[in-house]
Amino acid sequence: MKPIEAYIYTLINVLIVFFSPVAGIVLMVAMATLIDTGFGIWRAIKVGQVFSSRKMRFGFVPKLLAYCGAVMLIYASDYYIINDLTQMVVSVKFLSTKLLSLVLISIEVKSMDESFKEVKGWSFLDRMIKLIMKAKDVKKELSE
Repeated sequence: MKPIEAYIYTLINVLIVFFSPVAGIVLMVAMATLIDTGFGIWRAIKVGQVFSSRKMRFGFVPKLLAYCGAVMLIYASDYYIINDLTQMVVSVKFLSTKLLSLVLISIEVKSMDESFKEVKGWSFLDRMIKLIMKAKDVKKELSE
């Protein structure tokens, strides 16, 4: 193996090992983005909008790279700087990375709900919230 190839191989391995603790979080963000894209394609087909691979290439791929890159960038800053500060207040490791991921996933879920509402005419988020509120009321009545 040439020295430059060995250097690149080592660099890639170091990056994989460094980001391995957040691989699950990055995967969750990527999956939410992929599922949202599926909902968007479904909506476009049902509503009769034109769907093309060009739109996907200029919409899905940059969004996926930006989301995953943002999570990895926040993790790196969390690892070296932010985590030490947040550990003084809260005992959750890598809180910033987790919060950013939660925000990105919630954006994708809201987008899925908008697509679903446009096709079906009702919001699955609203129904889930109503179901949770009813369960809380039932629990309150049972405890009385």
